Parts: sequence; structure tokens; C-alpha cells
Amino acid sequence: MNAESLYPTITSTVGGFFAGIIVGYFLKKIIKIIMFVAGGVVALLLYLQQEQIISVNIEKLEALSTFIITSFASSLDKITHISDVNSLGVPLVGGLSAGFAIGITKG
Repeated sequence: MNAESLYPTITSTVGGFFAGIIVGYFLKKIIKIIMFVAGGVVALLLYLQQEQIISVNIEKLEALSTFIITSFASSLDKITHISDVNSLGVPLVGGLSAGFAIGITKG
């Protein structure tokens, strides 16, 4: 086995690993920012309701949040297809998934 024949496998694995770390890190940061803003909006609405400045229908707010979460989950089901991942190659997908896991946990 020649060392030059391993270069494409090594570069796709290492490149996928570092790309996975970057994607996982930034995805975690974006999710934190979105959750902070959403929590602030809900807290502001509840505070304004407590001060009787506005009236918030909690049932409609709960139904809206449930609809958003279920539509997001169903869109994720449509995005992930095993056939699309298989066409990328095992070394790239393995490196990408390992890097993504590290980026999400350490980010």
C-alpha cells in the first residue's frame, strides 16, 4: 500500500472533521442566541401582562409554540436522507459527524 494512495482518504477525513467542528460550534452559538431572544420576548410579554398593559392569550401562545416546534421537527425529517449521506463517502461523513459532535459539546 502506497502512502500517496491514502492522501485522498486522509484529507477528506481531516477536512470533514474540522468542518464538522466549525459547523457544530456555530450552530450551538446560533441556537443559544435564538433561545435567548425567544425567552426574552416571552418574559417581556408575561411581564407586560402582569402589569396589565397588554392581554396575552396563553393558550394561543402555547399553540403557536407547539406549531413552530412540530413544523421545525417535520422539516428536519425531510432534510435528512440516508441516500444523500451515502453519496458523500464514509471517511468524509465519519470525520464530519465526529467533528460536529465535538463542536456541539465543546462550543
